[in-house]
Amino acid sequence: MSDTDKMARAVDAPKAENSGQKSEPRQPSKRQPPKKEEKKRVKLLVGIVNKGDEDKLTAIVKECATALSFSGIGYGTARSSYRSYFGFSEVDKRVTMSLIPSTAEHTILNAIAHGLKLYLAGRGIAFTIPLSGISSIISEGILSGDERADVQINKAPISKKKEKNRMHELVIAVVNRKYTDAAVEAARIAGATGATVFHTKSSNNQKAAQAIGTTIEQETDSIFLLTNLEYKNKIMEAVRDVAGLKTEGGAVIFSVPVDDLVGSGRFEDYAV
Repeated sequence: MSDTDKMARAVDAPKAENSGQKSEPRQPSKRQPPKKEEKKRVKLLVGIVNKGDEDKLTAIVKECATALSFSGIGYGTARSSYRSYFGFSEVDKRVTMSLIPSTAEHTILNAIAHGLKLYLAGRGIAFTIPLSGISSIISEGILSGDERADVQINKAPISKKKEKNRMHELVIAVVNRKYTDAAVEAARIAGATGATVFHTKSSNNQKAAQAIGTTIEQETDSIFLLTNLEYKNKIMEAVRDVAGLKTEGGAVIFSVPVDDLVGSGRFEDYAV
């Protein structure tokens, strides 16, 4: 046998051996499910801060994202023993409302907390509320705008982006102005630590009042009570008992969920 034939057999041998083997079926590769991207939507950011800080807050919001902001005047009603701790060291308050993209929520809250030093007692509070509806024109404008995730804070994060159970609710009571003090005091006894009050008035509510079967006073106050979830029902019931629809207080009482919160002595969120 020539050297050439030996080399040929040596090369062909593995092929002959492999040809007799049964190939094992290929296992389908396990594909990781794609991560769900956070759906962009518009949220309401509410800030209750000291007089003179409202422009700083809205400037910080607009530095982080495209937002539509409004501000107004309220006054704090917390007792002096609570004021310094829960953000009501000044009676005269400024309230801001900003429509923001949800994807920038935590960046904005962190920037506000550090920019306005909300980690210090008595500086104020900021929180976000989900919306159930909004004009498509406004929504598209806010969600299509510039958004900055690179805003430099250079400090430990305050609002942590993580899945967590909702812990707070905003109770709102629109009450006959003569019964504001009674409503606030009842809420305090039920567990509320402070409130912010807006002077408001009833607007074209005759038809609704007739359908409900009550009279809604023209001069009203809107009371905002931010509370832990465990106290929500107690507070609503307490206000109802002293100033509800079946009383001369005629209060319209409802609550909305709070998604995230900075300020108000929430020191547990300030750790690295």
